[in-house]
Amino acid sequence: MFVTNSLTGGGAERATNILVNALIDSGAPVSLVTVNYSAADLVIPRCEVFELNRPWQGGPRTLLTAYYRLHEIVKKWSPQVIVFNCDVPELLGSLLLGKQIKVVVEHASQPWGTRRYLGKVVRLILALQRTRWVAVSSHLSIWPNDRAPDIWINNAIMQKRYQTKANADEKQRRSDHKICRLVYVGRLSKEKQPEWVLEIAKQTGLPAIFFGDGRLRNSLSIESSKVGVVAQFPGFVTDPWDSIMPGDLVIIPSVFEGDGLVLVESIAHQVPLLVNAIPDLLRFNLPELNYCDSPSQFIQRITRYSENIHELRVPGEDTLKILEQRMPERIAGKWQNFLVTLK
Repeated sequence: MFVTNSLTGGGAERATNILVNALIDSGAPVSLVTVNYSAADLVIPRCEVFELNRPWQGGPRTLLTAYYRLHEIVKKWSPQVIVFNCDVPELLGSLLLGKQIKVVVEHASQPWGTRRYLGKVVRLILALQRTRWVAVSSHLSIWPNDRAPDIWINNAIMQKRYQTKANADEKQRRSDHKICRLVYVGRLSKEKQPEWVLEIAKQTGLPAIFFGDGRLRNSLSIESSKVGVVAQFPGFVTDPWDSIMPGDLVIIPSVFEGDGLVLVESIAHQVPLLVNAIPDLLRFNLPELNYCDSPSQFIQRITRYSENIHELRVPGEDTLKILEQRMPERIAGKWQNFLVTLK
């Protein structure tokens, strides 16, 4: 049984939906529990799904209700292993009693955001329950003690995103445009530094679009009007890549990243990109020109390649090397090999 925040909303949710489908295809008995209410995702889980439908940002009473519902579902479905993804599922998991083996997936280098003390308490309880730990990237350790996980397993991405090198090269020839718009994809929160995109847009005179939602959305919208940046804020979109146009340049300015799924999806779609030169993203070994270490360097790079956006697209060989590690069948196989070792 996998437990996530919701059916849709972020990288962890999408990756889990892809994973449970791949496990179902392999014949494994799998179910999915989603804690918060949400619309359907682009990837529809084909396993048995239990929706707790807790309101987003609900209080303690809604958490208690969700816990009792989860307890009843676990009692009825009787899973041997329960896999928890992200903070709220972890919290509920730490309260569950029973003989089930618990597994927590570490999706970020700095989990639990502003609730660090609560996170430490929850993870202490989970450690006492002999919980196993999976990290979605080899650069991640298990917070707060920075110990190694039991195993590293990357997140999968949708198979239809793959392209052969020949197709990628053909797309590159047909998409030789100047830079026309800056694109941001992800949560609008402090650690993602979306304000860098506004600054870059202001200095380059380019419009920007922010796919995603979060606490900074209103302040970013107000600031964009103040500084004269033409910016769009469509909110959370299940498939932002469907809205990408020739001349779009993806900017990833994060302070830290977990698995770097926006980067992976960008190169899967052969979208040109520039990313912050942080260790979490340097590990992908992209060409040097795709890395910038400050807003001023982003601006310099955009100015230099303003008429040659195709130069900022990751080469086909590098793209295929990264994507081959994200095939759902391969990721499901790694999970199956791990799960059979649990006793």
